[in-house]
Amino acid sequence: MKKLYFLLLTLLLSTSAFAQVIITEIADPNNDATARYVELYNVGSTAQDLTGWELRRWTNANTDAQTSGIDLTSIGMLDPGEFAIIAANGTAFETVYGFPADISAGTGGAADSNGDDKIALRDASMAIIDIYGVIGVSSNNSNSADNFEDGRAERVATVLAPNATWTSSEWDTDNDQGFGAGAQDAPAGFDPGAWIGESNACGVSLGGVNYACSTNTIGDNNDGVTISIAYTGLDAGITSVSSTNPSATVGGDDPSSVTNGTIIITGLIEGDVWDITLNGGDCDTNSLSDTVPASQCDPTPNTCFDLSTGTELFESVAVTTNSNATEWTESSGTYSMNGFCGGGCTDASDTWLIFGPLNMTMVTDLSLLLDATEGFDGTELNIQYTADYSSLCPDSTIWTSAQVIADTGSYNIDLSAASGTDVFIGVQYLESDGTTSSSWSLSNVSLAAFGTCPTLGARPTSDCATCDVILQSASYTCASNTSGDNNDAVTVNIPYTGSENTIVSVTSTAGTLGGDDPALTANGTITISGLSEGDAWSITLNGGDCDGTMLSGMVASAQCDPVFLVINEINADPDATNGDANGDGSVNTSEDEFIELYNTGTTSIDLTDYTISDAAQLRHTFPAGSILPTNSFITIFGGGTPTGITGLVQTASSGSVGLNNGSDTITITNNNGVDVLVESYSGAGNNQSIAREPDFTGAFVDHSTIMANGGALFSPGQENDDTTLSSTNLEATNFSMYPNPTDTGFVTILSSNTHAIKVQVFDILGKQVKNETLTNNTLNVSNLNTGIYIVKIAQNNALITKKLVIK
Repeated sequence: MKKLYFLLLTLLLSTSAFAQVIITEIADPNNDATARYVELYNVGSTAQDLTGWELRRWTNANTDAQTSGIDLTSIGMLDPGEFAIIAANGTAFETVYGFPADISAGTGGAADSNGDDKIALRDASMAIIDIYGVIGVSSNNSNSADNFEDGRAERVATVLAPNATWTSSEWDTDNDQGFGAGAQDAPAGFDPGAWIGESNACGVSLGGVNYACSTNTIGDNNDGVTISIAYTGLDAGITSVSSTNPSATVGGDDPSSVTNGTIIITGLIEGDVWDITLNGGDCDTNSLSDTVPASQCDPTPNTCFDLSTGTELFESVAVTTNSNATEWTESSGTYSMNGFCGGGCTDASDTWLIFGPLNMTMVTDLSLLLDATEGFDGTELNIQYTADYSSLCPDSTIWTSAQVIADTGSYNIDLSAASGTDVFIGVQYLESDGTTSSSWSLSNVSLAAFGTCPTLGARPTSDCATCDVILQSASYTCASNTSGDNNDAVTVNIPYTGSENTIVSVTSTAGTLGGDDPALTANGTITISGLSEGDAWSITLNGGDCDGTMLSGMVASAQCDPVFLVINEINADPDATNGDANGDGSVNTSEDEFIELYNTGTTSIDLTDYTISDAAQLRHTFPAGSILPTNSFITIFGGGTPTGITGLVQTASSGSVGLNNGSDTITITNNNGVDVLVESYSGAGNNQSIAREPDFTGAFVDHSTIMANGGALFSPGQENDDTTLSSTNLEATNFSMYPNPTDTGFVTILSSNTHAIKVQVFDILGKQVKNETLTNNTLNVSNLNTGIYIVKIAQNNALITKKLVIK
């Protein structure tokens, strides 16, 4: 609260010595309903405890008050000369007026009145202490003191006590019916925390500003201006009136001795910043400032085209309309557009007003004049121009923006930069998602110039009709799969969406056309048969809006060659705790994702520039030299530093393989752009990989359910149904491993054969933790944690798996 302490001698002489709280101001700003408030002031000589007090509202002409009021208890003691502000919206109040209110009361109550309600201050016994308006009497739209709609009601300075009976002479009221000073905008029209009845209030109120021009010359900042500032009241404490502009001379009436006069500032021109400041006494530092508009004194331009009441009007062009098919309409010279299409609507609107062609030869100062009124708030208007409207559709035209209109107002939009002999003017309403729609009305619209006006040529009719058929990417069906180039017959399949009944034919440069007719069938497939690998092809839609729409391509020379790449394992959902599939020592559910490929052919495959994509985007491009040998694996991880992985290993060039847990489609494309492998999967969200059973040919199942995997969650670079965890070729070789269990950090492995012994150690999840060839028959396990491990021992063609327990 702003506390102003002073001695009210007259109050002490004329009233009893107890606190007297009155309503000093009720605000309903014309430009911002969220900035409404009620101001209270203690005109007494003692503090008043407002515990249990309230503000209560009688809406319109109702004889019953609202069911609840605004509790003033939180204000506590209101000292003499102290104000209390009750705002409808505390955040908006502080933003507009620069300091916080005492109470943020919310909407719909006594602090949120629209001007024709009755508002009373009641004490703890609910007795009315002070009131604005007569309960039960309608003041709606009345041109009287009991209606402050879009304005304010302020207590006159002579009021020294509350009044439980409405007395109109106690109030200075301004409203939008023209009463008082008319409608008032915030913050300039309001003074929360100040009242003319304060003993220290300035007795002078600076009023309206008027500009008088010494000349009227076309152009900016080139005419002399005299400024007249009206004021009301008088304050003998004022010692001077000054201005900080060194070019300004302050004259006119002296507000320290002349009541209700005019202060004059001379020596200024268009574009100058000006100010005046009252100095001395209660008015010290009271000021007013502004800038003279750059074209304030320009003469009135000639109207070239009256686009509201003339013979030539804007053309309304709809590029995209919402579900209500809303576009610009014109009625009695007013153009209207409302993009709102109902609750939950997310439809886009792209609608235009178009005027032209204009020959701008010798035109130097064309302007578009209009009055714009916005309802709601969210969609701006973009005023644009172009010298090339040959497409006859705004959406396919290159425009230059002259000005964006975001608020209600009168506009003079400079189009002097437009040049050429076929200039078009466009007003665009663009709402991309339908959630922040505005309504706009444009009136008094004209094109004007001080000098030569443009001439209007023959006006075309805009046409934004589009082809409703969209040709999709082609796919190929092979009649055979023969190794070698250009030796297999191919059918081209071209899917499309939509349908367009204006299509008269579909033609092809090669092969035989078949499939669906896009003039009759929606969402079909056009086919071209009779082609071979290596053939070029194209189709063209003829007639109507689709005329000339074409798609072409060439069948790759090895399009139908057999493919020996197999996706054998997919890890789309690494376990968040035990999912370190890439072996780099940490779990990362993105980096540990992988795709395992296997070459089932009899020759190596050069994967250079092959790509891997999922349903969303390209994920990996194989670098040069990526050769996958026959009967070998290559595993592509999402990232990290793959360690101890069998076979070839790469990380995704995009930084992620991005596999969806539930389902996704993996596509491998060769270096000719041909999809050589497409694999769709589902049900891969069980905190482990999915793998084929049997390897290379079987269906995908959860990795841990494959018996040979021993419950492991993944096995990149390894077969799933091999003998990794079983024994083979034991007839000629005997192995022993001791101590087991061990707590020494070492294990001895002996064989009846003298050849080198290779050892792989896997943890219980199937992750390889060691892979080495033994020296002196000793395996160092000191770096392994306590637990159970699987040891795979190989020597020549002998293989055995043993369980190792480390204590």
